[in-house]
Order: sequence, then C-alpha cells, then structure tokens
Amino acid sequence: MKYFASVILVFFVTMVYAQTKKDSIYYIKLAQPGTKMIPVYNNKYKVFTQKIGNGSLQLLLLHGGPANCHEYFENFPEYLLKQGFTIYYYDQLGSYYSDQPDDSAIWNVPRFVEEIEEVRKGLKLDHFYLLGHSWGGMLAELYAAKYQQHLKGLILSNVPSFSFHNNDTLMSGHFIDSLEKKDASETKALPELSKYKPAWLDSISVGLTLTDTTLSNQIKIIYSSLSDSIMYRRVYYHKAGPEPEPLLRNHRHINRGARDKYKFLRQVNKPDYMKAVEAIKVPTLIISAKYDYTMPDYYPKMKERMSKAKCRIYICPNGSHFDMWDDSENYFREITRFVKEVDKNVFDPGK
Repeated sequence: MKYFASVILVFFVTMVYAQTKKDSIYYIKLAQPGTKMIPVYNNKYKVFTQKIGNGSLQLLLLHGGPANCHEYFENFPEYLLKQGFTIYYYDQLGSYYSDQPDDSAIWNVPRFVEEIEEVRKGLKLDHFYLLGHSWGGMLAELYAAKYQQHLKGLILSNVPSFSFHNNDTLMSGHFIDSLEKKDASETKALPELSKYKPAWLDSISVGLTLTDTTLSNQIKIIYSSLSDSIMYRRVYYHKAGPEPEPLLRNHRHINRGARDKYKFLRQVNKPDYMKAVEAIKVPTLIISAKYDYTMPDYYPKMKERMSKAKCRIYICPNGSHFDMWDDSENYFREITRFVKEVDKNVFDPGK
C-alpha cells in the first residue's frame, strides 16, 4: 500500500498545464513517410498514425497518459525492425499530433476504446499485436475484451495493477481527493511560489483562472512544473540517468489543459477492468519492471483472472515505468520472444 500515494500522482504526470502549442517538430513529424491522419468520431476529427517498417509482425502501440503522445516509443524501431516488425505509432484524440478539439464529448473511456477500432480499420490491420503502455494498457484491456477477434496477441506494458481492483476503497474519490490536496499543499509551500498571494495559488491548484489572465497563465506554468517535480521525487519514473530526449519531448507535449478541464482523470477507473481481463482469450504478455510504481507484485493475481488466456509475466530487473528506455535489452528481448512464439504457435507461458 505504500506505493499508492505515488501511483496515482505519477500515473497522471504532466509537464504543461494549458493547451499545447505546436512546435517545429510537429510539422516535421507530419511530413514524414508513413504518416496517415485517420478520421474518427463520425469523421469529425482526425488522429495521427505513422507506419514504420515493413515486417510481417504488425504491432500497434497505445501510449499512456491520458493525453501523452507516441514520442516515447521512438526507440521501438531500433530494437524491433530488425526482428521483422512493422510498428504503428498512434496519438489518441486530444493528444499532441492528433486533433485537440475543445469538445467534452471526446473525454470518456468507451469512446477511446471505439477509437482504437476506428484506427484499426483505417490502417487495415487484422490479426495484429497490440501493445498498451500504462493508461494505454488499460485501454488495451478494454479493447481486447470487445474486439479480440482482430488480435493475435496482447502486450500489457507497465499497466497499473490498481485497475484490477475497482472495488478497492483506496481508489475511491475520497482517496484521490486526499492525494490531490496533499500534492497541492506541498506545491503551494515551495519557496518559488512565495511571491504569489495564497488565494491565487488556491485558485490555480483547483484549475480555476484568475481575472488577470496573463498572471494566471504565468502561475499555472510555474505551479504545474513544481507540482510535477514533487511527483518525480516520490517514485522511480526513469531511473537510468538523464531522461532521453523523446521522453522529455513527450512530457512537453502532454495536453494537460483539456484533460483537466473535463476532469477525465476521474473517469479512467470507472470501467470494470477486472471483467474485461476475464474475457480475454488471446495470448498475453504482462511486462513491467522491478522499480515501477504500478505495483507489479499484484500481477500474479491479475494473471489468475485471465484464466481464458495463456498469459506470461515478465518483470524487467533494472527498469522503472519507462523500462523500454532504462532496461531496453530485457524489455525488447521479451517482447520479441513473446510475439515470435505466438506467431509460430509455440507460446508456452510457463517458459
């Protein structure tokens, strides 16, 4: 239980508060080969996808967040293309490279699940492998339960184990409120914010905007950065030295503004993830890391719930939440092993 105070806060870690502005990298990325904008939500909006490679093993990636983007997956080609993979990046609606509409209707979990199916159709994928990381892993569970006829295999990467405990009182709204209050209290007490009136900080900490919008935006940016620094100190997020550039870039591009405005974080634990995993029948790899905050000690209990599926658990010995970066060799070796075994119909979860 000692991890819970950090689990929730870092799971939703962000680097910016307002709607993300587009930089030069955005336009460069959209012009790259393999990029395809796919219509979703009754063709009202479009989401970013990018195909990398031409191997026979097709892997679609679901990023975390919510409202992160695909950028922290950018080392996947280095390890997987030579193993015969085709990799598909995909930014969920509201994320940096996709449309970011000011539309409350898009911020609900079932719609995100249906969006994955729209992307699958747009990419013409069938019998493919799906990897969901963190929040993306929670989406992958829900998608697999409903649309598993399209999957060859499922990879749940660093998925928060608390998503399997919907009835746990620790996940009640009261508990989340207490964590947010603790985070806000520690942030407002930092010396960097001492020059601002307490009433201003109180308003910013609960997502309100001051009458002076210039001052309001200034405080929001500083407050958000300081709040994030507290979250980083609490847990291992990336433990192998300085964070790599794609991971830092992803942090800059998180769309916290819209996500917070529509209180989406309070919806992510509403679906019955336990019921979803109990319905999954496709071969599954649950992969995480020794120093991750997502409570990997609970994964055997998760595996027990997946009685209809062949399921293997692997814990990267040197990694944390972004183990694709800080324990790359183990992480990608196990993903490759799993996919190739499933593809050859020789997958044995006990090995």
